[in-house]
Amino acid sequence: MDPQHELASEMRRLAELIITRPADAEQMTKLSEGLRALGAPLAAVEPRAKQELFGRRNRVHEFLDTGAWPAPPPDGSQMDFDVASIVGGHLNPGGIGASYFRDGDEAVGRVTVGRVFEGPPGRVHGGVLCALFDEVMGSVFRATGTPSAFTGELAVRFVGPAPVEAELEFRARETRTDGRKRYLEATATGPDGLVATATSTFIDMKPEHLPTSVL
Repeated sequence: MDPQHELASEMRRLAELIITRPADAEQMTKLSEGLRALGAPLAAVEPRAKQELFGRRNRVHEFLDTGAWPAPPPDGSQMDFDVASIVGGHLNPGGIGASYFRDGDEAVGRVTVGRVFEGPPGRVHGGVLCALFDEVMGSVFRATGTPSAFTGELAVRFVGPAPVEAELEFRARETRTDGRKRYLEATATGPDGLVATATSTFIDMKPEHLPTSVL
């Protein structure tokens, strides 16, 4: 694990401890002071744009460099979506912690959601489930080697409770296309079965739609 990945993992663990462990005022004050002191050297450094985290090796840059979208990764392999993403970015200290895999033409997301993202007691916040659906659907285009696309519309139907601290699996597939419009559907299951379903419309990216700083 590289140092930034390890630091992000430790920050996620700390966030879980803060939300789940009781502490008195003195303990909280000491922790706050310690974190402020640890963060001071970073605060003095010039901030970088998100694009700098990707370098020149992500699939959008490959498309811009070659004019062709990269081929799908090997079937069954893990796919990197966005290293800085709040959903599955392993470098994001506030991330949910999802991982994505290719299963043929489907994208599969797996995640054990911690209590930092708890909504009703014992259940994953509904907005977090929406974010997970959005990102696993966006991963479909990596699984198929087709153009990346922006989310145009996302509809989620909540079927049953999604438990925290238990593995959830999200499975997404493309159902049809209409010009630049891409239609997808997905399911989310937990230990006791189906927890939610989703449908979405994505719109193929065009180079002119990307920020200048990415080009």
